Amino acid sequence: MVGVGLMNFIDTYDEILSYFSSKEFNISLWENYSNVISKELSNKVKRDIKDYNYRKDILPVVETALKSREKLKQVHESFIAVSDNIKYKFNELFEEDLDLDIILYLGLCNGAGWATSLDNKNVVLLGIEKIIELDWCNEEDMFALIAHEIGHIWHKTKGGCFGKQKNISEKALFQLYSEGVAMLFEQLLCGDENYYHQNQEGWIDWCENNLIELKREYLIRITNSESVQDFFGDWNS
Repeated sequence: MVGVGLMNFIDTYDEILSYFSSKEFNISLWENYSNVISKELSNKVKRDIKDYNYRKDILPVVETALKSREKLKQVHESFIAVSDNIKYKFNELFEEDLDLDIILYLGLCNGAGWATSLDNKNVVLLGIEKIIELDWCNEEDMFALIAHEIGHIWHKTKGGCFGKQKNISEKALFQLYSEGVAMLFEQLLCGDENYYHQNQEGWIDWCENNLIELKREYLIRITNSESVQDFFGDWNS
């Protein structure tokens, strides 16, 4: 664990290697591993994936990560490398501490980053299997990912109306707003108001060129109470 003050960085890389030394995934072993982090984690994670096909959508990603030992090591090293700088940048900008555990763990494809809570405490769960799948393994991507998720927690602690939306349309509106807050937070910590770590292969140019259509499509989905999941990534709960 790396941390001074209230923000702690918890790395379970060694536990991942120990529990899955064979490089094969086993759900019973994973449950034992998750209990080391929190007794609440296993059920929380499994509830989150209940609408997905475990063998098709989840197992291949997890098994690929476990076999990618060099990538696992790279993610672990990036996590350790950025931890102090994240804390420094946050304290410098906001002159406060944040009671938060940031945990690098093996999830079940619940997201590269998940701002949530465990044991009545705010946590950021960093799914090493999704980070590897998305190839966000280097220090720059790790810093941006953590900064973004801290932004969600900060928003929540400042009165963000999380979990108070009554229907799909309200959730879609709030999600757009909350992701905007987290993106701004990420840019502040990265020191660049135009920074988007997703900007690969002309992504930002495409978004700007299609902004009117994107806005129109989002409004249509809100009006019709349709899912907006694909606006926010390949796996968004």
